[in-house]
Amino acid sequence: MTIDDKILEDEKKLLKDDFDNLNTKIKQFEKELSTMKGNLNAVYGAIQQVDRLMKMSKENDKMPREKEKALNIATS
Repeated sequence: MTIDDKILEDEKKLLKDDFDNLNTKIKQFEKELSTMKGNLNAVYGAIQQVDRLMKMSKENDKMPREKEKALNIATS
């Protein structure tokens, strides 16, 4: 079997098609990765917000010392 220009051109076309297909898949994956990173950052921001609200809730639940003394006197 001899290798002629037709065989080489056919092989080149197959390789180019594979290259283009992989390149398209990589671009799609990079886009999806970017979206996932954005979602990850959004979830982390939500976690930080919940932590902040939990801290605020705990601070609001603490009774000032003077108010606690007055309440204890009133209920005794």
